[in-house]
Amino acid sequence: MRELLNLIRVLISVDVGIVVFCYLEDNQIWLYNTQIAFFATSLIVLGSFIGYSNMVRRQIENGNVGEDILKKYDDQFDLYDEEDEINEKELEKYKKKKLKWYEALLFSFKGGFNLIRILGYVALIAGFLWLKNVGIFDTMSFLFGVSVVPAVSLVYLFITSRKYKSQ
Repeated sequence: MRELLNLIRVLISVDVGIVVFCYLEDNQIWLYNTQIAFFATSLIVLGSFIGYSNMVRRQIENGNVGEDILKKYDDQFDLYDEEDEINEKELEKYKKKKLKWYEALLFSFKGGFNLIRILGYVALIAGFLWLKNVGIFDTMSFLFGVSVVPAVSLVYLFITSRKYKSQ
């Protein structure tokens, strides 16, 4: 969670830089286009992060990640293979729990798709339509506003991952 807050601080700093640049250039069209695109893309990225972190947290709470799974990856070549006996009753329970196609589709959206991300997409589309209807839509500034959040996030995560590798 601390990494998310640091990333939000960096994104806000970059956004302040964009706003200052637009005011210094006295370009209101760039300001509107970049801010609408930046805000909507930030919601999408934030919603994705929260949705996927909740999905991972749920998997950990359900016991789907633990020492047993880690042991499988530690011993890739079965060098320390121990005889594992499978309880036939547990195997039957697992076979009965197969999901129907619509249940699998519903559960896949439940894990990684959330309201914040949906609001981000709605804001992106509504902002685009509003800019187009008012007549101030500028393709380059809108694309710049959309691309800032993924680019800054990628650079930030690359820098922080290199920091953790060096420790």
